[in-house]
Amino acid sequence: MLPCKKPRSSSALILLAVAAGCCWSAPARAQAGNAALAESLFREGKRLSSEKKFAEACPKFAESYKLDPGLGTLLNLATCHESEGKPATAWAEFSEAAARAKREGDNDRAQLAEERVRVLEPKLAHVSIALAPGAAVPGLVVKFDGRELSSAALGLQIPIDPGKHVLEASAPGKQTSAQSFDAPSTPSTLAVTVPVLKDGAPAPAATPAPVPAPTQATLQISDATANQPSSNPRTGTIVSAVATGAFVLGTGITGVLYSSKRSDFKSANDSEDPSRFDKRDSAQTLGTVNLVCSIGALASAGALVYFLVTEGKQESPPASSARIRLTPVVSPQVAGLVLGGSL
Repeated sequence: MLPCKKPRSSSALILLAVAAGCCWSAPARAQAGNAALAESLFREGKRLSSEKKFAEACPKFAESYKLDPGLGTLLNLATCHESEGKPATAWAEFSEAAARAKREGDNDRAQLAEERVRVLEPKLAHVSIALAPGAAVPGLVVKFDGRELSSAALGLQIPIDPGKHVLEASAPGKQTSAQSFDAPSTPSTLAVTVPVLKDGAPAPAATPAPVPAPTQATLQISDATANQPSSNPRTGTIVSAVATGAFVLGTGITGVLYSSKRSDFKSANDSEDPSRFDKRDSAQTLGTVNLVCSIGALASAGALVYFLVTEGKQESPPASSARIRLTPVVSPQVAGLVLGGSL
């Protein structure tokens, strides 16, 4: 039996800590970049909205909210969808904004969102989806406009935007059913039924794979490979040094951006600029990113110190060779391995 060297648990733990630090640094830099991109997308959405190009403006607001989910961006997105002629989408977004504003104690925005919900609700068209008798088969999946519906949604009146919609149903061993319909722009309720799915074509029988004849193979194994240490201090030093540098750089960049955003918010707040809420949200996001970068810099710096101290202390054992012969035996009656050779 070949001897194996047990890995040092402390080194393994430090490697895990460094790996975690590297994982923190990447999201921290990504968040800083996302905030800047989100701000650019938001401004472009505002410009397009002012020109009444709502079909182009709404995707800008949606992507900005995806990168930096600020309450102000959500309200602008809902307003854009309402202007674009998508009242059901706008109603859902205003409802979400109202609930969020209440949780955050922003009474002005909560009141604004609730007012838009009350105005839109009587104007909505709805669809009610039901299963035909016998349509409920094992593995049934119902999708409305590409999104899977749970069984709890069946029979409910779902608000929908005017225009074309598609209802799909599928199940294992069944043919997929697809039907489309148009929703009006006036208040109404449409009833759509999922039909009983037809049986699908049977799957072709699988051809059995040929059974290979018994073969032999010889494997050369070196003790040096089996006994290599599980971690390398020099690799840890390099990784932790790179992580520390990345964190320090991220801390500096986000610190400068945060200071600038705070200044913009103070100026807008003093002048009661309507955009002061958006500037406040951006400043808070950058402050959080700066804090994460600072914590990551301390953690990765600690790992770097550890590897600098322990570097060079591990020694590899002398290499020796062993020849082992592994003979796989495979046949319709038996399957296994025969081990032979010398150490």
